[in-house]
Amino acid sequence: MKRRLLVAVPIIALGTLMLSGCGVANVISPPFASAIYATPADAAGAAETVALPSWVPADATFIRIKTDETTKASIMMFSPGATPPTFTACDPASDPQVDQSKSTGAMTAELAETWWPQKLNDGVVPVCAGVWHLFGQDDHYYAWTP
Repeated sequence: MKRRLLVAVPIIALGTLMLSGCGVANVISPPFASAIYATPADAAGAAETVALPSWVPADATFIRIKTDETTKASIMMFSPGATPPTFTACDPASDPQVDQSKSTGAMTAELAETWWPQKLNDGVVPVCAGVWHLFGQDDHYYAWTP
């Protein structure tokens, strides 16, 4: 009897912790929103968490976006159309929001996606568009917000 109790108590304790309020809420409804759009026009009227920034070209295609609704951090990918966007170079020294680690795929496991590149190609430098930071690589643009 004591042996069963010694085995059961840790299992019950672990189960209680796993089923606490936040744990259950995140399992039932994770704090992430994501969407895939064929074009920016398809994103018209989208919820704020998966709405596209205004700088995404109107002729962009195959758009993916994912947002952590808790921290408001986002990642996005799209294929450029005939006119790729133009931006200014980001200066990490003057812009503390630029987190170069995110541009190399080292972001939180929850926000990361299989479509996000694991590293930057040689010579790729992130550029800025307001709070968004992005880089072009392998015929796609990748963007993130801190």
